[in-house]
Amino acid sequence: MRFWLQGLNTHPEHLVPLCQLAEEVGFEGMLEGDHWFMPARSKDHDPDERAPMPWDYHFNDITAAAATALAHTKRLKFGSSIIVLANRTNPFLVAKEAATIARLTDNRYIMGVGVGWMKQEFDLAGVEWSTRGARTEEMIEILRKLWGPQPVAHQGRFFSFPETYALPRPERPIPIYLGSVAPVALRRTGRIADGWIGMTSYANDIPRQMALINEGRREAGRENEPFEFMIGLLNGADGKQASLDDYLRARDMGITALQYGPVEHRLGKLYCTFDDKKRAIEQFAEEVIRRMT
Repeated sequence: MRFWLQGLNTHPEHLVPLCQLAEEVGFEGMLEGDHWFMPARSKDHDPDERAPMPWDYHFNDITAAAATALAHTKRLKFGSSIIVLANRTNPFLVAKEAATIARLTDNRYIMGVGVGWMKQEFDLAGVEWSTRGARTEEMIEILRKLWGPQPVAHQGRFFSFPETYALPRPERPIPIYLGSVAPVALRRTGRIADGWIGMTSYANDIPRQMALINEGRREAGRENEPFEFMIGLLNGADGKQASLDDYLRARDMGITALQYGPVEHRLGKLYCTFDDKKRAIEQFAEEVIRRMT
């Protein structure tokens, strides 16, 4: 079983030591969130977020964070969890950033993608909110074209371009995982993604979520292709963190990778210091990772 550390509110000066700690204690990778800004006076919130998240949390630029983290580690992978792809207005820039990172870091970068929940981000980008699902699908199609043999052309609903070179391209395709919770999004994940980043799940939710993803895989004729099921387990109704038995149960259900974190959510503490995170990560590695790997 492979484990990923789910980051949240990572101060820039803590990113490298946190990634180096994760690598040292046995995590396969580090995941970082992505928001351009957080609205100071909005009543909006992530409808699928089951733990509080203050508006003044840090969200590092995902490209700079990935490049820095991977330059200071040897084996650790790094991924976005998740990048709100549809509010990027230029898929060429997204493709080139990811391809450059992959080429510089021995293919240790993955891209976690979501359709987004915050309308203000789309308003600021000048992107129509109601089209974000379809726009995400088309942008994923374009990314894969730009990461493959070139020149490539595209004629679509949102983007069109003639035969084009956009180099460098990665030595092999960058995995694209979708973060999804709603049934329609879970089916979309199965249809078009290389894997699923289930941000927060209760163990009892997993079979239903996996079944919806597998419906999408069958619809697309992709049921025999490799697919990553990566989930994070929520604290129980009693507030207790998921136990070793809970992680073993998830593995037995067919989960292929497990997330730990965000540490704030696991500890029920809105603002964690670096030392808080270090103690929690080391304890998780001792109690779970070393017993499952």
